[in-house]
Amino acid sequence: MINEGYAAMKQLQLDHCVKSLKRRGFGAEVFEDKSSVLSWLKETIPVGSSIGVGGSVTLEETGVIAWLTGNPDYHFLDRYHTDDRDRIFHESLSADYYLMSSNAITLDGSLYNVDGNGNRLAALIYGPRKVFVIAGWNKIVRDDASAKERVEMLAAPANTQRLHKTTPCTKTGWCMHCDSADTICNEEVFTRRPRPLGRITVLLVKEGLGY
Repeated sequence: MINEGYAAMKQLQLDHCVKSLKRRGFGAEVFEDKSSVLSWLKETIPVGSSIGVGGSVTLEETGVIAWLTGNPDYHFLDRYHTDDRDRIFHESLSADYYLMSSNAITLDGSLYNVDGNGNRLAALIYGPRKVFVIAGWNKIVRDDASAKERVEMLAAPANTQRLHKTTPCTKTGWCMHCDSADTICNEEVFTRRPRPLGRITVLLVKEGLGY
């Protein structure tokens, strides 16, 4: 059960973040829980659409991956069940819809993401007709510096553990600014405005999701 004081604080941050996102030209929707965001996606994405996804714990926790896997109603560009992931990554760049999360979202309405391969960032920046960024309110941070700190102190070390990497942060628990061949921090991007306006919609959930 969420503490009342914590929930009130996060609601204030959420409200401010949504206003900032809209001011910058992003679409922004708020959901009470992860089941409601999944219902929204089912109602919003037309049957027959092609859908690509970025690697994401949030997409797994919200049930998005389970919903799409083997679903005959959509052309799911399934990165998880393929012998040619590189082909799937390239085809996802021209998908009708691309679903992903974000490593951090600042109060002034910027998205911050760090990638290993760059396929997720490439799709966010340009390609898919519509991008839906699903994130729990735990991803909201104060500013650009806080966004980078969040990745270095939480998202990157947690993901290297999950992916069984051999980077220094798997031993320390925080980013060591390494130059390891196994690093998952090869590209970093701040997205301050979508182009065209409204191409990217941020779906904020009033729960903690992902890393």
